[in-house]
Amino acid sequence: MAEEKVHTSDVPPVSELTQTVAASASAFRVRAVSLRILKGSEQGITARVDRPLFIIGSGQTADLRISDPGVSREHLRILLDLSGARLQDTSKNGTYIGGMRVRDATLSQDTAITIGGTTIQISIEPESIELPLSEADRFGDAIGSSTVMRHMFANLERIAGSDLTVLIEGESGVGKDLLARGIHQRSPRYDGPFVVVDCGAIPANLVESELFGHERGAFTGATESRRGMFEEADGGTIFLDEIGELPLDLQPKLLRALEQREIRRVGARAPKPVNVRVIAATNRRLAEGARTGEFRTDLYYRLAVARVTVPPLRDRTEDILPIARVILRALRGDPNADFPADFSSMLAAYPWPGNVRELRNVVERYAVFGSERGLFDRASAVARSADDDLASLTYHEARKIVLDRFEEQYLPRVLERASGVMSRAAELAGVARPSFYRMMARLRPSDPPPGGTMPPPGGM
Repeated sequence: MAEEKVHTSDVPPVSELTQTVAASASAFRVRAVSLRILKGSEQGITARVDRPLFIIGSGQTADLRISDPGVSREHLRILLDLSGARLQDTSKNGTYIGGMRVRDATLSQDTAITIGGTTIQISIEPESIELPLSEADRFGDAIGSSTVMRHMFANLERIAGSDLTVLIEGESGVGKDLLARGIHQRSPRYDGPFVVVDCGAIPANLVESELFGHERGAFTGATESRRGMFEEADGGTIFLDEIGELPLDLQPKLLRALEQREIRRVGARAPKPVNVRVIAATNRRLAEGARTGEFRTDLYYRLAVARVTVPPLRDRTEDILPIARVILRALRGDPNADFPADFSSMLAAYPWPGNVRELRNVVERYAVFGSERGLFDRASAVARSADDDLASLTYHEARKIVLDRFEEQYLPRVLERASGVMSRAAELAGVARPSFYRMMARLRPSDPPPGGTMPPPGGM
């Protein structure tokens, strides 16, 4: 019998809800779903769906990742809402129940589904569970009145008052740094330092010295002793951004700092105690990296004592205009500033691949120059392009097609504006370089990136 493996987390990641919950509600109840892979390369793996949305697919962002060539990156979604559990197929190859392809179905007590060469047993648990909702529409500087964000804020409010190590996952630009700072501000350490470390921006040969410091003469150029970021954060919080970029050979030293609450400077003989809370962030699924050996399993579990996933802006479209208005009013110093109706419609309809970071970029340009119609006209043309067959598809199938078409038109134009320089194109697009590399790799998988070798995935 295959060894049973369980995908779990202490604080569930969140994504979109399919049914609105009253703004005054502090919680709502759903029935969780149990999954077991009956056939396929991951046979024996189990998972529990105890959050509003759960993604099954072959991509790195899937909650249950399946290495089956017949499985799409985001193959299907299981959604929990007030009406029960639902399955939504978002794939090209299809999801099958009893030999029939399904696109959107309410799940019964015991259902076996087939995706590619993999069969999964789905069982609805008899007892309902309660999902908390915050009464606030902000957490720190992060904004969101959607049910999905209120659910996430409720988890963060609970986490902030503890001293737990936190792992924040989410796409580039969703505001993981704002949430990390919000946790610090609501914690007992609020009057201590908040130190930010961008693990993806530090040269590999300097990471250890940056984190833990060094003694005089420890290496060429070390003319004096220097405190590292952990010592700078003593008594407060250290935010390790892009933690997935931390070199493997340094991961045991970070694990030691977390477990023993002490660090050793480069060139030092004795360790130094530190009193630091660690919050880490990544746009990868570190659990998958731990499974494949790209990230240390022991370090992953030490970081993910509390784990929160931030939903992308496209999965909480009701938050787009409130966020945009807050940005605009702050820029203009006018509490009543707003957008014209046509520009508001453009903002709400745009897919925002760069998430809140890209939204801020567009609003800042609008505040100075007026409506940036060029970008939205192109995006809208793609969304409205004459493919009437879109109306015959499910929402998620149609959206995927529109997003793919948008990337096909948008990315080459940005790259052309940047004279083929990938890093410059990423800057113009308002997204992180690794995210831009991945988007271009999906678009042109056989082509090398202009201007150099494509780096491995990672970063925020």
